[in-house]
This record gives sequence, structure tokens and C-alpha cells, in this order.
Amino acid sequence: MADLRRELGFWDALTIGAGTMIGAGIFLLAGVALELTGPAAIFAYLISGIICIITASSAAELATGMPTSGGDYFFVSRSLGPALGAISGVGIWLSLTFAISFYLFGLGEYLSQFLPLTPFWGALLGGVLLVILNIVGAKESGRTQVVVVLTLFAILGGFSFVGFFNIETANFNPFFPMGVDPIYTTTALVFVSFLGFVKIAAVAEEIKEPSKNLPRALIGSVALVTVLYMVILLVIAGIFPQSTIREVRDPLTTAARQMLGGAGGIAIIFAGLLATLSSANASIMASSRINLAMARDRMVPNWLSKIHEKLLTPYRAILLTGILAISFLLIESLEDLAKIASVLQLYSYAALNIGCVVLRAADPDWYKPSYRTPGNPFGQILAAIGCLGVIVYSGPFAQIAIVVLILASLAWYAVWGRGKVEIDHAIPRFKERWKEHGWSLFMLPTEEAEAEEVQEEIPSMRPLNTNKPRHVVTALANPEHESDLLRLAQFISAGKEDAGIVEGMHIIHVPYQTPISTIREKLEQKPSIQRKIDAILEHSGSQKLAIKDSYQTLLDNTDFRSVTEAAHDVFGAMVTETESRKADMLLMGWQGGFSVGRIYNSPIQRVIKNLKADIGILKDRGLDNVKSILIPWGGGLHAWLGLELAVRIARVHNAELKILRLVKEGTDMDAERESLLETIDPLVADFDRLRLEIRQADDVTSGIMSDFENESHDLVIIGASREFGIRNVLIGTIPDIIADRAPCSVLMVRRFVSEHWKVKASEGLKRFKENLGLDTSPETTNNN
Repeated sequence: MADLRRELGFWDALTIGAGTMIGAGIFLLAGVALELTGPAAIFAYLISGIICIITASSAAELATGMPTSGGDYFFVSRSLGPALGAISGVGIWLSLTFAISFYLFGLGEYLSQFLPLTPFWGALLGGVLLVILNIVGAKESGRTQVVVVLTLFAILGGFSFVGFFNIETANFNPFFPMGVDPIYTTTALVFVSFLGFVKIAAVAEEIKEPSKNLPRALIGSVALVTVLYMVILLVIAGIFPQSTIREVRDPLTTAARQMLGGAGGIAIIFAGLLATLSSANASIMASSRINLAMARDRMVPNWLSKIHEKLLTPYRAILLTGILAISFLLIESLEDLAKIASVLQLYSYAALNIGCVVLRAADPDWYKPSYRTPGNPFGQILAAIGCLGVIVYSGPFAQIAIVVLILASLAWYAVWGRGKVEIDHAIPRFKERWKEHGWSLFMLPTEEAEAEEVQEEIPSMRPLNTNKPRHVVTALANPEHESDLLRLAQFISAGKEDAGIVEGMHIIHVPYQTPISTIREKLEQKPSIQRKIDAILEHSGSQKLAIKDSYQTLLDNTDFRSVTEAAHDVFGAMVTETESRKADMLLMGWQGGFSVGRIYNSPIQRVIKNLKADIGILKDRGLDNVKSILIPWGGGLHAWLGLELAVRIARVHNAELKILRLVKEGTDMDAERESLLETIDPLVADFDRLRLEIRQADDVTSGIMSDFENESHDLVIIGASREFGIRNVLIGTIPDIIADRAPCSVLMVRRFVSEHWKVKASEGLKRFKENLGLDTSPETTNNN
């Protein structure tokens, strides 16, 4: 089975981490941090950033060695055992829950500046809406996340740039007005600003090339956000005198208004709303994954991991987290919420770093990470000590919270989990090696895991051939057109003497709140889509299709296969699945019109852009009896694919294949015919039902449409046009119009071609001749 979980690239992973961190931490805590520490508060963010960068590196190693959706909990339980794993799992979950309250608090603050609501009611309203959205599965797509992160960086980056020109250096004096000690207390406060980056590791099983993308995304997101935080803090410290900072309710918004007027204030308020909303939503989604991971280990009752049958979301876990997060709003102290969330996560980060050291030293057979963090064990021990040191300075309220967490988690494990949880972890192996080597165990060279060599195969242009069988993957999504799509794929796949391969692919969209592996388990318990395909084919076979007798047996031998998969990104999964199965064509259906705007704004454009295989998009108006096939001929790369497919389909149906060549006025028709017949001969030499028509036309589109006034066709096959720029984002305006207006089914095809310079040069020369009017083709614009 292909691994459809590998959907996320580097930028997707980076924005997951950065988008989760850029939340209420910087918007709400910047003023508080400066009040407590003065300009030296930047060191609180720097200390937090250093700890998190080391932790990010450790998380990357653990995630490449144990790619799963459990994140921190899974790593700690597999390295340090179930008891410490229980503390970590409950701690992370509660940390996220307190963080959600903190983000909702910020959301309420910013909403109150727009709406006649108190901050509390704004937070309550936001919390209820987010819980409902997560239960119904309204996903935060990768593209949306990228847009949110870029918007936040643009606004905050612009604020920082303008702010540098408004800094009063005198406001930096003294830089340490309260001495050094408050830096550590402030670190415990602002650490909540860095929560969430390990969420990238929690989706490690869904990231492409994890050995490369995971460490880059984890470390990169923390480093990027750390620099941004420090710059923003310096700007605010340089704008407001230390004596007045405590009187400024919202220093970012106030500073923006001073520098840029009302528009600047609105931009910061918008960014604050966006950041707090995004962070709260991301934390709710992350919390559900922790609950599911613990439920799989039977660390918590399986009742909590129940997946809604229709919505496919862990609604009970989301509801429990939401209720607790909303109830924590009653604490009413921004600082207390921040510190509790911070210290709970600090424990987990300390355990995660120690777990990385233990696993590296134990070196069990099942732990072979493709990335190994440098500086182990010294960097990890330093980071763990740093985490515990920050907890010491967090104050009694937060310290009581962490003690209660540890005791309650251990009690829960003793009463509930000890008899149920069976986890293969590294501690027994670590003890054995410790007895043998002692302290030198940490200095022993480890057998470096061979880096995952990803040699991307970049296929060249597939040779055109009408005789060899093809391997076609068919995307099944609409029951009304599945039968025609499968039959069409069957016709296309058939060679002259051998049957082809047709795979029916059905991909179920899974909300981001739910790990793919969880849904995959449910899918394996359900009947295969093969039954559905068999039923479709049986129904199709009972119809009176005009199939040439000599080909009926060949079609009956088609190797039909099926795949049902789950994916967060359905269209990305279509690319992954098609390529992993080494298919040479993807066939899909399209509903509605084929205008450039409609297709460009649909996710299908990503498939066409990224898939290294031929693509066919069928506008289905029926394929029961194919007697006549029309293929407009322009001579481009995609038209050649159209001709190959037309010959294959016409051969099966014993249909007439009409090639329509439109030329401009003054063209030598006999020379054009002779040249065209010689050109296409390799593909049509053994096909005897070919008819070639060459006709003058003012423009291509009207010339093609006029053919329907005189003749009746059952299928039009048209290749993607060679128009470039915004008009050729997918298919091109000519095929769009034909597909919309033709009275029969239309198959639009796009041939995969490599990015080799020779191909580009050839196409470029062809376009150059067209633009100068040196070829025989009429205008490509539509005059109707």
C-alpha cells in the first residue's frame, strides 16, 4: 500500500510550527515582559529560543526514528517508559488546554476592540465557535496556514522595519533596570510564546523526506520566530520609556498607531486576531492527537478516542479539551495562564531531551533515526537543565501546578494504566548497556543510520505508442460518472494485443484533527472499494456498448485494481498515489464548466502542476456508444497524446476518428495535408478508419465549434493549448471553451513533459513562430 501519509513538504511543515508559535505570546506578553525586566527581556526570549532549538533538534531525531502522530507523548513513553510517558502525555494535553485559554484570552482582548463585547465574553464566544468548527472538521488547510503565516510575518515585519526608525536609544538606558534575576522569571512567563513547534514532529508520518524536512522545519521555525520576537521587543522598548510601559495596555497596537496612524493600529489588531485564532485552533487540533495516541496505548479510556462516523473527528476529545479550556478562563490572570502552560510544557521538553539521550545510548533495534542531532548528549542535558531551571523561577502557583500534575499522572497510571499499558521502551536496554559501559556509554560511537537517499526519478517524456498497454489510475469521487471513467480508463489502457492495468482510486478526506493512521485502521475493517468497482463494471457490462468483437476479450482481461485511502490533502494524495504506483496516466472527472478561473481556483491545478504522469480530465456527457471521435489538431505536445488516446479508443469501438486541422487563409491545403499525414503516420499507420479534414478558419475556437453544426460526434479529445502566462495556468482557453460548449463528452489531456531545456527551447521556438505568423495555424483567440 502506498504511503499517502507523506503529504507535507518543507514549507508546509515550517508554517505549521511558525503559525502555532506566533500567537498571543508576543501580542499580549511583550508589555508585561518589558515591565518586569526592561529591555533585557529580549534575553528571556533568547533563552527560551535556545532551549527550544535544542529541543527541536532532539524532536527531529526522535521523529525520524519513530514517525507517528503521538508527538511528545509517544517519544517520552518509548524512551523513558509508560510512567513518565503518562506524566508527559497528561502534561502536554493540559499545557495545550491552558494555552488555548491563554490564546482565547488574547482573542477576547482584540475582539473587544472591534465589537461591543467584554474580553471574557469575546474569549467565550471564540472558544465555543472553535470547538464546534473542530468537531465538524473544518480544517485548516496547508495553503490557508501558509497565507496566515505570511500575513503575520508581513504585518509584524513591517511593524519592526518602521519601528526601527522610531526608536529612541535613550529608552534603552538602563538596559538591566531590575538586574539579571527577573530575566529567569520572565522566561517562565514568555515561554508560552514558543509552544507548538513540536506539533511538526507530531505529524512526522505525514511529512515528505523527513530526514531533511523535519529538522529544517523544526529548527528553522523556532529560530525564525525567536529573531522576530526579539526584534519586536527591541522596537517596543525603544519607543516607550520604561517609566510608562506599564500604563500601555497594548504596546504593539499603541506603537503602530503612533507610527502609522489608525491604519497601523487596525493592521496590528487584525494580526492579533489572526494569530490568536490560528494558535487556539492549532492547539485544539494538536490536543486531539495526544488523546488519540494515549488511547491507542490504553493510557486513557478508549471512550475518549471515539471517532465520529460521519465527521471523522475525535469529537469527544475535542469537546473535553474545549470545555476545560473555556473553564480555565475563570482564572482571569493572563500571567498565571501563561506560566501554567509554560511549566507543563517545560517538563515535557526536559523529558523529551533526556529521552533522546537515553534512546541514543540504548540504541534499540527499532530505533534507527535518519537524522541525528549534533552535540548529544551535552546539548540535550543542557536544554533539560534549562527547562527545569526555568520552572524553578516560575513562581509558586505554576510550581504547584507541575507538582499536582506529576502526582496526579502517576496516580492515574498506577490505578488505571499499569495493568493495561504494554509499551516497548528503551529503559531496559539502557540499563543493560549502562552495566556494561558505565559513563562511557554516552561516548560510544553509534552506528550512524544510513541517510535516506531520496533519488527523485524525473522521467522524461513518455514515448507515444498505441500498441503497448498502459497503467491508468482513475480518481473516483462522483457516483454519477464513475462508470464512464472506469470504462474510459479500460479503453485507454488496452494495447493492441495485451490488456492494461486500471486502478480505481477513492481517497477519503480526513480533517487535520484526526491522524491518518487512525482512519486507516477503520478503512481496513471496511469492505474494499473493489466491490464497488465490480458492481460498476457489472452494470456497465450489461449495457449494449459498441465494442469491436476482437477487443471484447482483451477488455475482459483488464487488470482492475482498487485502492481506498485517507488523506488530509486529497489532491496531494492523488499525486502521491499515482506516482507511487508507477502509473503513467491519471484520469479524473470534472463537474461544471471548464473556465480557466474555475479550474485555476480549484485544487486540481496542483495535480496538473506536480504530477509526473499524463493527465486526462473528462467532461462526461455519456460514453455509451462511441461511433465518432473528433480530435482538433494543432501539432503541440499535448495534441500528440490526444491522438494516441483517440486511436486507442477508436480501435476498441471500431469508431471513425476525424482529425480536424484548421489553417489560416492562404495556406496551401494540399501541402498541409501531405505534411500532416507524414507527421502522424507513426501513430495511425495501422488504423484504417481515419478521416483528415483541413479547413480554413478565422480562429481556432469558432472553427472547432462550427464542426458540430455539420456533424455529430460522440467524443472530443483535445490537448492542452500552448498558451502561457496566467491564461495557461492549467489547460488553456481553447479547450476550456470547447469543453463547455460541445454537445458530447470532452476529454482534455495534458502530456507530461520534463523541464529539460531542449523541450522548453522547442516549445519556445514554436510559440515564437506562431507570434510572428510564420506557421499555418489561425488565431487562437476566441472572437465569439
